[in-house]
Amino acid sequence: MTTPDGILDQIRTLLAIADGGSPYPAERELARVRAERLMVRFAIDEAGVRMTREEAERPTTRRFDFAAPYVKDQVILACAIARVFSCRAVIHGGRRVTTVGFASDLAIVAALVETLVPAMRLEMDVYGGSQSRKKAFAWSYTSTVKERLTAFYSGALREAVEEGTGSEVVLLDRAQQVDVAYHEMFPNLRAARPRVLNAWEGWGEGAAAGKRADISLGRKVEEAGRRELEA
Repeated sequence: MTTPDGILDQIRTLLAIADGGSPYPAERELARVRAERLMVRFAIDEAGVRMTREEAERPTTRRFDFAAPYVKDQVILACAIARVFSCRAVIHGGRRVTTVGFASDLAIVAALVETLVPAMRLEMDVYGGSQSRKKAFAWSYTSTVKERLTAFYSGALREAVEEGTGSEVVLLDRAQQVDVAYHEMFPNLRAARPRVLNAWEGWGEGAAAGKRADISLGRKVEEAGRRELEA
C-alpha cells in the first residue's frame, strides 16, 4: 500500500509546475492533468502528496460527512471500509466519521468511500422496499463489500510477502501505531450501540449488490476477484 518515493517525487514536481513553476498556461494545465492521473492510479490525494516525509510516517485523521437518506447505513459502510485498511473510526453525532490511520491508507479509504457509498445509496433506491428490508439490504451489502476488500487486501499482502518484503511485520506495526494514536486522540470514547437486525428480507439482494460493487480502483484484481466482478 506504499507509494514508491519516485512516484511521489514525480507528482510533487508536476504539482510545482502546475502551481506556477512554468510561465506557460498550457504547460501548467498539462502538469496538473498528469499529476491527477498519477494520484488516481496510485489512490493517493493531493494533501497526502504535499505532506512531508515525517508527516506521512505517523497516523493522521480524515473526516467524512454524510447526508440523508440512509445516513446510518452510510456511516456503517465507511467504518467497515476503514477497518479493512487498519484504520480506526469515530462517529460524531450520527452523521460524521473521523478516521485515524496513515495518509496512504486513508487515501485508499477515501477513494473507496467516495465510490462505494453512493453506489450503495443508488442500489438501495433501486431496491426500494420497507425500512426493515433496506436495513437488511445495506447490512448485507456492507458485509459483502468488506469480505471482498479483505480478500483483495490479503491477496496483495501475500504477494508482497512472497517477494520477501516483510510487509506483514510492517503492517502489524502500523496497525499498532494507529491504535495508539486513536486512543490518544479520543481517550474518552464510549462504544456505539449495536445495531439490531429485525428482518432478513433484502439480505440476498444486498449481497448481490455488494458483489457487483467495483472495489478495484484500477488495481490488479486476482482472477477470482475478476470473475466475481463480472458475475
